Amino acid sequence: MKLQSTISLSKIYNREEEFSDDLANTLEALKVGKFEDAETESNVGTRRADIVAVGEDGILVVENQFNRADWDHWGRLEAYARLKEADVAVLVAEDFEELMIVTCNLRNEDSKIDWYLIQAQSNAHKELSFHHVARPVIDIQTEKKAETGYSEFWAPVRQGELGKLFAGKPVPISNEGWISKHTRNIGVSLFLINQRCYVQLYFQGEDRSERRDRVMALFPESDYVYEYNDSPKQIRVQFPILNKGKNDRDDWDEIREKLVSMGTDIYNKINESDL
Repeated sequence: MKLQSTISLSKIYNREEEFSDDLANTLEALKVGKFEDAETESNVGTRRADIVAVGEDGILVVENQFNRADWDHWGRLEAYARLKEADVAVLVAEDFEELMIVTCNLRNEDSKIDWYLIQAQSNAHKELSFHHVARPVIDIQTEKKAETGYSEFWAPVRQGELGKLFAGKPVPISNEGWISKHTRNIGVSLFLINQRCYVQLYFQGEDRSERRDRVMALFPESDYVYEYNDSPKQIRVQFPILNKGKNDRDDWDEIREKLVSMGTDIYNKINESDL
């Protein structure tokens, strides 16, 4: 239903980056799939995408702006989505010209990426609503055929052989760097890169630094090794596991076991705490 009275996003947010932060914490409101671990100002070559997230539906890239969408932002979205090998690409703005809507619909006819134009509106009470202006014909929740296959490393974990916590859908090879679970607005991610592996915490929502400090009191330095890995937009903590990774195929069993064991321990301590 059309809002009776709307106000510009620029009257709510001082900068578009602030709008990005809000979107990153409420991705479900966009209704484009299940995504988490949202990173704002995510590096893409020498540029930065407004939001990049991962989840059950693959990789999501979002560009957002105030006022009517312009072709500069559309061009950035196209570039970032392709470089990130995104499954879903979204441009959020307050209005769209007809030619852009036609262009988005054409992209959905000939692309493996699901493209969305989403209108963001705010009422006089500064309550946001989102409306799909252009979208793929096939719903994002429709299961897609995996053309590149699934990760062999994560298969035993997702099949529940190492416990139920990190079990789930197969992990596409194109997105096998990590898997995640969330509790208390904190992401607990198991990371696998070429030469090492680690567990990483992402702190989302408000007062992230203060919440991080309270949570880390659950992990005394006498029992845990970790390091802070903050950025201007992200509050993160890494727990190193092994100096072994994807390249150390002979050690995959050990890597899986220690990753899942540490990830489960960290998740349970946070989930069962009074914080």
